[in-house]
Amino acid sequence: MARKYKVKHKSKPMFKQKRKKGNSVLGIIFMIILLAALVFVGYSVGKPIVEFFSGERSSPTATTEASTSETPETEATTAATSETTEATTAEPEPTAVTGSNIYYISYSSDTADFESYVYSMVEYAASNGYSGVCVELIAEGGTITYASANTTATESGAVIAGSISDLSDLVSTINDLGLSAYARISTLTDNIASTYDKTLAYMINGTDTRWYDDNTANGGKPWISPYSTTATEYIESLVSEISDAGFVGLIAGEIEFPPFRNSDIRNYFSGSDVASDTRYETLISFAETVYNSFGSAKEFYIEVDAEDIITGDAEILTDTESLCTSVVYVNFTPDNIGTRLTRSDGTEVSFEGLNTAYLFRTVFNLVEEALDGTGITVIPKITGCEITDDLLDAIELMGYSSNVIIEE
Repeated sequence: MARKYKVKHKSKPMFKQKRKKGNSVLGIIFMIILLAALVFVGYSVGKPIVEFFSGERSSPTATTEASTSETPETEATTAATSETTEATTAEPEPTAVTGSNIYYISYSSDTADFESYVYSMVEYAASNGYSGVCVELIAEGGTITYASANTTATESGAVIAGSISDLSDLVSTINDLGLSAYARISTLTDNIASTYDKTLAYMINGTDTRWYDDNTANGGKPWISPYSTTATEYIESLVSEISDAGFVGLIAGEIEFPPFRNSDIRNYFSGSDVASDTRYETLISFAETVYNSFGSAKEFYIEVDAEDIITGDAEILTDTESLCTSVVYVNFTPDNIGTRLTRSDGTEVSFEGLNTAYLFRTVFNLVEEALDGTGITVIPKITGCEITDDLLDAIELMGYSSNVIIEE
């Protein structure tokens, strides 16, 4: 549609021209020439515009060459992205996991046949790009998920029905599938063997009575004590069995004291090592005992909850220079972290409204801040949450994508 211009007429011309004979003929000829010029100019300008909107016009060769020479990686990135998009569209692939990403196989009391479950999860890990698996062999509370030959383990009922019958066979299967075999144990939370044999447990000062973390009517239980020689030997025996099976690495969790109430310390352990300000040294010594039992030539790590590092409750990390390992697996379980934590300096941190990905980033920023200058290398262990693309992006953004344990 032609645009209409409104012309404002003047009341009188600025210059009054004298009419000459023959002006009408010359005017017609002039108008024809002017019209032809306008048609030519209009075509020259209009054609590129039409081609541009119709998608037929390409960029000038000189401009394309200049852009390519200045940013050679752009074309390669675009091509790679296109190929990836086509492959994804044609056939969805499993989440790519590279580096030292380990699939975590935890124990659940709901699993009747743990052995079959473990073998199926090993196959899953092999077909989904993981580099290794970590199997929980001693669960929190002292449950043992493999057929231990230890007398205390078998007689106390710590070994589950449907346990892994042959650890060596499991390790061979894992290795045959191209994976590395890791084991995870809970060390000091045992309430099964420590119920069976009181010499493994915390004893109330000057008595022959075990300490319980609550009244028995409320489900109170004993804990295994790092001060007990019997307890240390018990754990050493189990760790040696795991080592002999061929596991390349061991993650030792819950190297910690029970949540003693102040009244417990005052009434039951006053003046004892449990009440000492340097009791963390016992935890460090116990960790070294486990390390030596597994084999100092193998990979050994400890595991600590993220919330305990942030709040300053991880006593095992009090003197990191004395630890037998500089690598700590930091357990990230959103439900355990909650919405608020109070740091060791008394400041409160709120996680209100954060989705899992942002919670992960916030928590591990706080963990790294708390461990700054300690020489500790952090590896995330992610459990109890859905592994979404956003969470995987957060893991990569934090620089952990090449080394992480994941439980889907």
